[in-house]
Amino acid sequence: MNDDEQCPVCGRRRILKKVCYDPNSVFYECPVCGQYEYSMENSTYEELDYNELAPFLFYEGFRNKQGRVEHRYYSTKSRESCDTYTTEFRNGNNIAGMPVHMDQDIISLWFPKSFSQKIDMILLKLNELTDFVGQDIMLDVPSFLSCMFVRRFNPDSGEKLDDKELVNQALYMTAYLYEIGYIQGINCVNGDVSSEESYYGGISITPKGYDRIDKLQKNSDDGKDVLVAMRFGNETSKLREAIRKGVFDAGYHAVFIDEVEHNGFITPELLNRISKSRFVVADLTHKNNGAYFEEGYAMGLGKNVIQLCKKGVELHFDIAQVNTIMWEKEDDIPLRLKNRIEATIK
Repeated sequence: MNDDEQCPVCGRRRILKKVCYDPNSVFYECPVCGQYEYSMENSTYEELDYNELAPFLFYEGFRNKQGRVEHRYYSTKSRESCDTYTTEFRNGNNIAGMPVHMDQDIISLWFPKSFSQKIDMILLKLNELTDFVGQDIMLDVPSFLSCMFVRRFNPDSGEKLDDKELVNQALYMTAYLYEIGYIQGINCVNGDVSSEESYYGGISITPKGYDRIDKLQKNSDDGKDVLVAMRFGNETSKLREAIRKGVFDAGYHAVFIDEVEHNGFITPELLNRISKSRFVVADLTHKNNGAYFEEGYAMGLGKNVIQLCKKGVELHFDIAQVNTIMWEKEDDIPLRLKNRIEATIK
């Protein structure tokens, strides 16, 4: 960590900042926001709304965990550039890592649209931050602000709000969680908002809170995440982005398992993501056994599955009768997928 550097997103001091292998990029590693890169190859980084970016990176950011190095990081590079760097890294041709594209459209789609959605997301995040039931939760203040979806900047003037206003927003959210019985304990914030030596803590999740968490984890029918089952690799990068666009244009967020941060084995995480998805999109062009398995598991959970396949590929007889989007070129996919989602997902 560097005593002189400050995270441009959350304000946390003592972070790692370095010029990347790409002289037009700057890489940050922040304990709150994770690993991310600003690239000047386009104007995407200038369009980011920091009021939404800070919670997005806190909730979804890529971080090095104990005993494991995280090679992924968010980047404002174009999707095409991210795919190129990722392919080179997997082939051993660069040591920089695997950038995952982010832009304001992606962040805004992720950002909760209602107060109740924020409350549910906060509760799930607090649960994720604990190792055992009843554990006291301690957060440094920058993490606390991001966790509670605090707006750090005036949306009209763009000026940074003072520390008291920031903390009051956060305490308002915890007061509501306390009032409805999801958390218990003492709210306390001391010191400099940007200091890692100042903490918010003294709370824990109540049995009522855990009951709400159980229901949220079991029932994701109103969520925005959509697991995409397909073959991953350089040869399918155009297919991946076509599916991503179709899902996005319909108002949902496409989840590709190789872009998901996790600590455990891939299969449990994959099944967990399927269970949390609103529906599943499966491209069966490459007769990938994994895609067939993921589709079958989703069907077993009662999830809607939208099938895609390239024309000329013979589907397995068990699902050959399913109404499938048969595409000739990847460019055909976004509009057809968007229309199918809007017509069948209620």
